[in-house]
Amino acid sequence: MNVQQQLVDAAQALNAHDYSGALSLLLPFTVAEPNSSDGWQLIALAYKGLGQSGDAEQAFLKSIEILEQPHVLTNLGNLYRSIGRLNDAVGTYERALALQSDNVPCKINLARTLLDLKQLDIAEKHFSEVLQRVPEHINARIGLAQVLQLKGLQQEAVGLFQSALQSAPDNSAALNGLGISLKVLGYLDDATEVLLSAALASPEAPEIQSNLASALALSGREEEAVAAYERAIGLNPNNIEFHNWYNGYLGVIDHPDYLSSYRRVLHQTPGNAEFAATLARKLLLNDRGDEALGILASALVSPDDSATVLRELSYVRRELGHFDDALIAAREAASEVSKLGADRPDIQQELATALLASAGDYDEAVELLSELVRAYPRDQGFLAMYSTALRYAGRFEEYHSLYDYERFVNTRYVTVPDGFNDPGGVSNKAAFLAYLRDKLESLHNTRRHPVDQSMVFGTQTLDDLLSRREPFIEQLRDALYEQLLTVVAALPDDSKHPFLSRKAQDIGFSDSWSVLLRQQGFHKNHFHSAGWLSSAFYLAVPDAVNAGQREGWIKFGEPGFNAREPLAPEHWVKPEEGALVVFPSYMWHGTVPLTTAKERMTVGYDVLPL
Repeated sequence: MNVQQQLVDAAQALNAHDYSGALSLLLPFTVAEPNSSDGWQLIALAYKGLGQSGDAEQAFLKSIEILEQPHVLTNLGNLYRSIGRLNDAVGTYERALALQSDNVPCKINLARTLLDLKQLDIAEKHFSEVLQRVPEHINARIGLAQVLQLKGLQQEAVGLFQSALQSAPDNSAALNGLGISLKVLGYLDDATEVLLSAALASPEAPEIQSNLASALALSGREEEAVAAYERAIGLNPNNIEFHNWYNGYLGVIDHPDYLSSYRRVLHQTPGNAEFAATLARKLLLNDRGDEALGILASALVSPDDSATVLRELSYVRRELGHFDDALIAAREAASEVSKLGADRPDIQQELATALLASAGDYDEAVELLSELVRAYPRDQGFLAMYSTALRYAGRFEEYHSLYDYERFVNTRYVTVPDGFNDPGGVSNKAAFLAYLRDKLESLHNTRRHPVDQSMVFGTQTLDDLLSRREPFIEQLRDALYEQLLTVVAALPDDSKHPFLSRKAQDIGFSDSWSVLLRQQGFHKNHFHSAGWLSSAFYLAVPDAVNAGQREGWIKFGEPGFNAREPLAPEHWVKPEEGALVVFPSYMWHGTVPLTTAKERMTVGYDVLPL
């Protein structure tokens, strides 16, 4: 058999997915022709087909060493993307494009990888360049729509998805994307119909089932939503996100199968650290701390990631008041990470928190957290914990530069939009708030509070509230936006301050929800890790808030973790109907429990600078 025929036969075997057969032809070939770039590339593709990514990478690199070819670099980039080495994939795609700038498949895959990395502006640029060259390119159109979707430009994304579907009506990626955007915009019947079509087009795609479940949940179609979540998990049983969404929904509808899916996975893989840690956290939040400790003890027998289990063991122990034991577990977790040379900010944060909770070395906690703030300057959780460590360590000048209540906590009052006037033409705030309350109550279609959120005794709306395209939401959003702009404009300029340095001319809502608190309802002390500014807008406030006991008031400065030497709240704000309280997202805040039976309704939201 001649050399060229061997390559042809091997390529045919690859096309038939006979990867072992391809290798049996190619390995002898490379002995005879060790400098064949094409031969090594085919070997790499065979190893990739067999799931042997390390061998595939080495064969690709050998091919590229012999002759750097754009298509081989593209295939190596595809390998890196498939195994999660996204930054390596980006660099490899860029090398390919440097050799062949008009390589459309490479450019599409580069843009998709940048989309995975949430580098949205660069991904948008590459998708747009492909569309300028090939206007009818379906995948580029869908990719650009997905970028716009993640940027919050849902209407623009809808147009692109619909244009893609005109050319390819059964394209499941376009159907799925369109369904997501319609769901976010609040067009739930349309979203459900489109996502059902997507599920028919790709019945083996678990993410479509999960998105369908979310749309059904928002519509109050509980049994169908549960079934769709179960189908998603059945298709991808080890995807922790699917389990989290599923159990999050089961929890708020008070379903008897709540948390059972985690147990099924752990029954099959007892050492699964991710599932053990997640289940333990949820058990603790449901006041089942002893069960949580048992789950973690079982996982520690043969964990696939002992640092994660030890981190969670520290968390559970300190919340149960076992402060010294918690610190021991946190140090063991940090030691495991150090042995591996891994970057684990979650472990570093837990060690710092355990130090604070146990009244240990406060200066060590400050140093650990200052490193995290330097490395992740926009993470509000690290900034919240760093501020708390400064307070514990007595470094009050630095602490008060971050927790400056006079400058950073603001109360504003919404302007009533046109159409809500009394007979004398005077704007009627009560009528506007009653209108909003009536509309929002219909969106509270669950039965109990989500345990992994701050609220206790009440309900919270599902999905992002202010993204919905409904007249009352648009009026609410506009009223809030107007006041938030005045808050931002009044902030001082300070390029070196972690909060003030992000001040911008414009802002956008990044997440939003409505909360309905009932008797004994309150918010646990918490921060908003992904925001910049956060706020609560008060639509219904019980009379008890005026009784002089601060019932229902929002409080600031009291950390949300159990500690041997607890810190007290430092600042309170009395809620008022029609008012919004605005503050930095890293500030600890919670509320004093209500004793009255009258409900309290708020809209909460996070804001990012644009």
